[in-house]
Amino acid sequence: MDAARAVERIIGSGYRLASIHTTDGDRLVALFKRLTLTTGRAVYHWRAGAGLYRLGIEHILIPRTRTPSEVLSYIRASRHFGIYVLEGFDEALRRQSVADDLTAIADGAGDTQRLVVFVGEAPPMPASLEGRVARVRHNGTSEAPRTAGTPG
Repeated sequence: MDAARAVERIIGSGYRLASIHTTDGDRLVALFKRLTLTTGRAVYHWRAGAGLYRLGIEHILIPRTRTPSEVLSYIRASRHFGIYVLEGFDEALRRQSVADDLTAIADGAGDTQRLVVFVGEAPPMPASLEGRVARVRHNGTSEAPRTAGTPG
């Protein structure tokens, strides 16, 4: 299975949170950009200090999404399907307020479907989210990402 199909499996898995361990974040973001351009799905990208934007429309930043708390508030308030690829979130993941926001997103039964994807070498997921996060290892080559676990 190629990397694009592995990402499709994550999207269809039922998880609302995913952690992709990679040393090649740029390649992974390019894969998500290809996904949005070929399927029309709304895929957003966030980097620490830069803010959130929709992949394929990089020149338009979404207002009030520069900080981790702002971007999570935006995601929680969104009324539309979206995949949110967050890079450089490691420090924020150690805060209780962020864990609380992520718990609310994971618990969002019956509301808008969304997927929040954390990208980094080893994003430190809060212990309170154990079993609720799809964990994937991406090696940065043409080999497909490997997934672990089932949705919580």
